[in-house]
Amino acid sequence: MEIFGIAAFVLVAALLITLLRQYTPAYAAACLTLCAVLLLGRILQLAQPLVAWFTEAAGYLDGESFLVVLKAAGIALVAQNMQDVCKDAGLSSLAGKVELAGRCLILVCALPLFENILGELIAFLQ
Repeated sequence: MEIFGIAAFVLVAALLITLLRQYTPAYAAACLTLCAVLLLGRILQLAQPLVAWFTEAAGYLDGESFLVVLKAAGIALVAQNMQDVCKDAGLSSLAGKVELAGRCLILVCALPLFENILGELIAFLQ
């Protein structure tokens, strides 16, 4: 059961970060960021079968649209994770910028879909 390994990692990381925060807040923020990146990497490894299934399903459906949605979900997860790290480090202003960057990147990622919809709408109106 992978969840127990993840829970143990998070518990040890939380204890370490709490101890570091008392004595050296700069190291605590660095440790928090490192732990978040390591945990995200492990989650991405565990989600590999899910990503493979989605990629295979995209072959049966409109592949481009499906992959855009998958990319947008990935961007949202990474942005939310980094936003949480910034908030935990006491950097709420930076967390807001990370959220804004994530939203902008999702819109840029979805731009081909918007272009397709607009092209279909124009063709329908003519």
